[in-house]
Amino acid sequence: MELNDNTQQGLYRSSFEHDSCGVGYLAHLKGQKSHEIIDDALTILENMEHRGACGCESDTGDGAGILLQIPHDFLKEECIKLDIQLTTAGDYGVGMIFFPKERASKYKCKALIERAAEKMGLEILGYRAVPVNPSPIGVTALSAEPFIQQLFLARPEALTNDDDFERKLYVFKNYITKRIREELQESDSKDFYVVSFSHRIIVYKGQLTTFQVRQYFPDLTDARVKSAFGMVHSRFSTNTMPSWRLAQPFRF
Repeated sequence: MELNDNTQQGLYRSSFEHDSCGVGYLAHLKGQKSHEIIDDALTILENMEHRGACGCESDTGDGAGILLQIPHDFLKEECIKLDIQLTTAGDYGVGMIFFPKERASKYKCKALIERAAEKMGLEILGYRAVPVNPSPIGVTALSAEPFIQQLFLARPEALTNDDDFERKLYVFKNYITKRIREELQESDSKDFYVVSFSHRIIVYKGQLTTFQVRQYFPDLTDARVKSAFGMVHSRFSTNTMPSWRLAQPFRF
């Protein structure tokens, strides 16, 4: 409960409280997808700049991002350019993944992912490099910037139930994370992180300020990217230093 002016004690003033993360959620009540939902959700995020944090370098934020439904029509058109055939919405999973920028480390991670997919009976359809615009990002955030790709996996024919497929992707995400940590040296694995892995939702996030999310990810300003909801988060770190992986929203 916030104290009013008549009950303030000592030097404390509740009106100065600004140390909480900012969270916003916008949805269409009838589930109608549109780009306007995403645009408005990002505007909500930008209006919570005071709920985020940064260090002495004002253009390196503590982290911000948005969670939305997988924009099937957009991804299908973009993947055609890469010879990746996406069929019906929901019949494939999308992993948004932070990879190490160092080429050898990145390929070591991908080799383990391919072996894991084969072991679990999952077909890799391909990778899409996520377009980014690093120009507005501060030096500190850029120094830790990962290489961001989307991984597409086909739904096995035996998994006709949506929840079963989502569970399979969850197990796969945990398995590849564990294998990469166990089999690769820290120098090769430290920048690997699965941002989201689902056939329903996808997360765009980074060590960004609230205004930089829209600028950094051109996907989010493409009119073909549509969702019936958008959840946004501006991070105010407390007991941890900011990093790309600790930006939110998280995977749930």
